[in-house]
Amino acid sequence: MTNTETGNSKLRIALLVDSKIDSKYVYELAEWGQSQKELEVTHLLIQNVPSDQSKTRRAFFLIKKKRFLHLMRAAGFTLIEKVESLGLKHLEAFKNHMNKYDLSNCVKNIISINPIISKSGFVYRYEGEDIQKIRELNLDVIVRCGSGILHGEILQLARFGIISLHHADNRVNRGVPPGFWEVYSKQDSTGFTIQQLTEELDGGNVLFRGNLNTRFSYLLNQAVLYEKSNFYLKKLLSDIATTRELPTKLSSFPYYNQLYKIPGAAVQLKYVTSLGLAISKKVLDKLFKKSYRWGVAFNFGDWKDIVMWRAIKIKNPPNHFLADPFVVSTENENYCFVEDYNYQSSRGSISVYQLTEKDSKKIGDAIIEPFHMSYPCVFQYQSKYYMCPETCENKDIRLYECECFPLKWNLKKIVKSDISAVDTTIFEKDGTWWLFTNIDPTNVGDIFSELHIFFSDNPLTDNWIPHPMNPIFVDSVKARMGGILFDNGIIYRVSQQQGFDVYGKSCTLNRITRLSKSNYEENIVFKIEPNFFNRLKGTHHLHSNGKVTVFDYVEKVRTNF
Repeated sequence: MTNTETGNSKLRIALLVDSKIDSKYVYELAEWGQSQKELEVTHLLIQNVPSDQSKTRRAFFLIKKKRFLHLMRAAGFTLIEKVESLGLKHLEAFKNHMNKYDLSNCVKNIISINPIISKSGFVYRYEGEDIQKIRELNLDVIVRCGSGILHGEILQLARFGIISLHHADNRVNRGVPPGFWEVYSKQDSTGFTIQQLTEELDGGNVLFRGNLNTRFSYLLNQAVLYEKSNFYLKKLLSDIATTRELPTKLSSFPYYNQLYKIPGAAVQLKYVTSLGLAISKKVLDKLFKKSYRWGVAFNFGDWKDIVMWRAIKIKNPPNHFLADPFVVSTENENYCFVEDYNYQSSRGSISVYQLTEKDSKKIGDAIIEPFHMSYPCVFQYQSKYYMCPETCENKDIRLYECECFPLKWNLKKIVKSDISAVDTTIFEKDGTWWLFTNIDPTNVGDIFSELHIFFSDNPLTDNWIPHPMNPIFVDSVKARMGGILFDNGIIYRVSQQQGFDVYGKSCTLNRITRLSKSNYEENIVFKIEPNFFNRLKGTHHLHSNGKVTVFDYVEKVRTNF
């Protein structure tokens, strides 16, 4: 019998947990489930492992496998967590990361179930009365939030099975602790996987994957990972509630890494040493006034033919840096619009440089606001120039109209308000206007990972329609915009790649092979590494109008501010 037949149209969800006291993320999921129109978290299924059985099993393993070293290893890692948690307390978005909450405050229906646990202590099965109790709840989804590898009939009791969130990219990392091994290995990204559980021990039907920029410390990385993955778990449940079907299963790949476990003493020592050196380096850089300073360079010629090491650098003004260049040619003159960042005010504005084949000259400021601005995307519409600069600090996407090119611009409209979005790019293709932007729906400062597309019949519209595939990517390796290129009807999206604790490590040219109101596809064509000048640390932007090509780069230098 379906929920519709019983008069209940909401998607019925139960959370499978180990205790009614659980993490803030499980609590937020439970609380969120009480306020949705299309779904409801109706029950908590609490896995009851008798304390005497637990102690007996623990003692058994301690004796049989001489687990003293394991206990010492766990104690050392707990100390690392406690120290790092003190740092999170100073970050508003993550200060409650380690806190626990009472789930019964928002979910009143509690069912206690008793797993049959394998000798290894890892595999949980359910039989008889417990199976019947769960079946009678008429659930659509069970969300696994607790321990144990689930096998047996419980996997089939809910209409859409058991949905589980794995806090890693399961093609790269399986095991624990979440968010640690990516930092230890200095991986550029940290993944998460949402899957429907099956009898396959380490498998399952993968329903969604995402990859986020790896932070420089374990618990900070974990906190961002939990926030973002929780958001997409909610989105997946909402989509199931709306469509009443699971999304298409994603491709599976062979798994070739080891199963990761709580790190041993040697790994812990190496991690702590590496983290201490990284923090010391940041402190010394600040003490000796070393910082990453962006710059802009240009070549005359089409982007496909340039030799980047021959490019002419635009000289940074004192106490400023330049980045995010866009080039416009008009009346035999070439103008480069750039982010002009002031170190003293810690804000960017939009400046304009005139380019010749041998030199550049600043001709003035185009837009200055009392908030940070960057990425001055310029385009033409009905014979007028418009600019959509990045104004994330002001929590909006805005459009400026040019009154007198190139220096006089007036605010035309606010495209979107109350939004954390960066590097918005607007262009026209086959009569449709497209808006590409990078949005952080969780407001935790992750503006690298999610590409969203909107479309309309004109760029001045109040009705930008979200693409049905949004988010197009959840992947810090390729999601963030870094410019746009056109070549005989072909569009190339320039994307940034973020590195481990590095912003703007490199950029990639991606050919858009399908762009429609229902589909999007692109293929990687070429990757640009920061090797064209000496001692570079990154590059993240490229633009060309066919006549002039502009790009940026970053180097570590000593400053006077």
